[in-house]
Amino acid sequence: MKKFPTNLISNMFYTIFVVSTIITLFIVYKDIDNSFAIKFVIGYVVFLMLFIFYFIVATVNNMRKVKWVDIIKRMYRFISTFVLLSGTSIIYCYFFRQTEIDYYRIFHIALGLSLGIAFFDLAFSSKKNVD
Repeated sequence: MKKFPTNLISNMFYTIFVVSTIITLFIVYKDIDNSFAIKFVIGYVVFLMLFIFYFIVATVNNMRKVKWVDIIKRMYRFISTFVLLSGTSIIYCYFFRQTEIDYYRIFHIALGLSLGIAFFDLAFSSKKNVD
């Protein structure tokens, strides 16, 4: 039995994502209101959830192939970026906004950005680039 290449699966996911994003943006921008458009947008949201799940699985799978030294460097980059982004946001809100500081929002945004900065390239790495 022949093994299905993961590059082909990845390229199919990316192509479907780009095409369906363009179609969904067109549907939303033109305010098209029929049953097919609504079903397409709902299908797009489901596909987007599966696409995010695929990214997480691909990142974890490629992370297993990375050397420990590189993982430690990435964790250091993650922690330092998280602290820097959180601190910058808190200082900005303290000095420039007169309302109460929303720590929940600040830490979630900083967490997502720092995870993306530290580990995003692992979702796109192949076996050649990871080693």
